[in-house]
Amino acid sequence: MRLGAGVIAVLAGGLGAPFWRFWASASAANVADGIRAGAFPLIAAALTDSPFGVALVAACQQGAWLVFGLGAGLVADRRSPARIVALADVVRVVTLAALLTVLALDTASIAMLAGAALVMGAAETFRDTSAHRILPGLVADKQLESANGKLFSTEIVGNEFVGPLIGAALFSVALLVPVAVDAAVLVTAVMLILTLPRAATAGVAGDGLPTEHGRLRAELLVGARWLLRHRRQRAVSCAGAVVCFADAGWWSVLVLYSDRTLGVPAAAFGALLAAGAVGGLLGALGAERLADRFAVRTLLAASGLATGLPAVAIAVTDNAYVAGSLLALSSAGFAVWNVVALSTRQRETPRAVLGRVTAVHRIALYGSGMVGALTGGWAASTVALTAPFYVAGLLALLAACGLLLLLPQQG
Repeated sequence: MRLGAGVIAVLAGGLGAPFWRFWASASAANVADGIRAGAFPLIAAALTDSPFGVALVAACQQGAWLVFGLGAGLVADRRSPARIVALADVVRVVTLAALLTVLALDTASIAMLAGAALVMGAAETFRDTSAHRILPGLVADKQLESANGKLFSTEIVGNEFVGPLIGAALFSVALLVPVAVDAAVLVTAVMLILTLPRAATAGVAGDGLPTEHGRLRAELLVGARWLLRHRRQRAVSCAGAVVCFADAGWWSVLVLYSDRTLGVPAAAFGALLAAGAVGGLLGALGAERLADRFAVRTLLAASGLATGLPAVAIAVTDNAYVAGSLLALSSAGFAVWNVVALSTRQRETPRAVLGRVTAVHRIALYGSGMVGALTGGWAASTVALTAPFYVAGLLALLAACGLLLLLPQQG
C-alpha cells in the first residue's frame, strides 16, 4: 500500500523516520506471516485429515524457540539486530522456495510441511528477538507504549486480517500460490529493514552488568538469571506461558472446528480470522490509553481473562458470526496483554541484556505454545474437538488469579 506524504505526517506522531521505516518492514513481514497463517492450516488439512497432524505443523514452528531461543538472544545482543532480521527473512524466503518446489511437483507431505514450519520457526526466533532489540534504539522511553501499540496493531492487521484473507483466497486458487506470494512479500521486508541507521541498531557492549565474556554458556544464561531475579518480569513470563499454552491449544484446531462445527468453507476461513483481528486491532490501539489509567497487574489480569474465556463460549456455538465476535474479544485481550507486557519488559530491562531476556521470555511463551498445540491436538482427537476450548477458559482464570497474587499492588 502506498501512502501519501500527508498521511505519513499524520501517522508519524513524532516517532521519527527510522521508526516508520522499521514499521514498514514489520508491516510487510506481518502480511507475509498472515498469508502463511491463513494458508498453512489449509495446506495441512489438504495433506492430512488428522487433527494431530494439523496441530503438529503449528507446534513445529513454535517449538523452534526451545532449541534456538537462547542463542538468538545472545546474537541479538552482540550483532546488529537489523542485519539479523534481514538474514532471518532471507532464510525464510529460501525455505518457502523449497516448499513451493515440492508442492509444484506434487510430492509434498505433512512431514515436509512440518519441517518447513520448523525451519521458518527457527528463523523467526532470531528475527523476533532481534526486532525487539531494535525499537528502544529508535524511540524515546516514554514513546514505547505508543510505538509498540502501532507495531502490534500493524501486526494484527497483517497477521490476522489482511494476510489470512489473502492466504485463504490464494489457497482457493491453487495450493502453491500463497507460498509464492508469501516469499515475495518477505523480500520487500528485507529491503526495508536494511535502510535503518546503523547507530540505532548496533549491538550493545554493556551498561554495567557483568556479561562474562568468553564463556558462551554463561553468556547464554545471563538473561535467564536476570529474569529469575526480577519479580515482576518473572511473574509476567510465567503467566504469559500459561496464557500461550491455553491459546495455542484451541487455536491449533480452530481450522477443523470452523469446518466441522461452524460450516465455514476453506475460502472463508481467512474471514473468520479477520473477524478476530478487528478486536485485536482495537485492543492494540487502545492499549496506550489503558496503560495510562490502570496498573500493570490489573491490565494483565483482565487481558488474560479476555483472551481465554471467549474460547469457552466459542465451543458452545455453531454460529460463525457469534464465533467471529468472540474471536474479536479474545484477540483484543491478547493485544492488550502483548503491548503492556512488552513495553514493561523493554522499559525495565537493561539494553545490554534485553535480547537474552527477550529470548528467555519468548522461549517460555513459544515452548508452552508448542506443548499447548500438541496437547490441544491430542485432546481434540481423543476427547472432543471442543476440549481445548474449555481448558483455555480454566487456564486463563488461573493465570489472572496468579498475577493478582504475585504482582505488587502498585505494579
